[in-house]
Amino acid sequence: MYYFVIIFPMSAKITVIVYILICFEVGILLMVLPWTQYWDDNFFLYFITGKLNSPWFPTFMTSGYVRGAVTGLGALNILAGLRDIFKFRESVQALVAIGEPQKKAPRESASLETGEKSQIHISDQ
Repeated sequence: MYYFVIIFPMSAKITVIVYILICFEVGILLMVLPWTQYWDDNFFLYFITGKLNSPWFPTFMTSGYVRGAVTGLGALNILAGLRDIFKFRESVQALVAIGEPQKKAPRESASLETGEKSQIHISDQ
């Protein structure tokens, strides 16, 4: 049994707008957070360090390389949001197309000659 979810254009537009806002919010958070005091004084970081018995982990997480990588992920999130702003109509149309039931294409049959007098008929049905 197949259930089709019909996505209306207005709900698709709202979904894309919410996605864009989430991309910007997460992107800004990931770009700013590694360079604040919250990154250094992180309770969960010290909790994980105690559980894993790995004293090197806080040093690794507070290094500039990790901070730069997290900032890069934030920049990628912002770029994804910008891409969806510039391709808003295409994103909405793709989302609406996902929700539409697929129309069945006419099926074709093919035949294969085996070299002798017999034929093999292949049908999609």
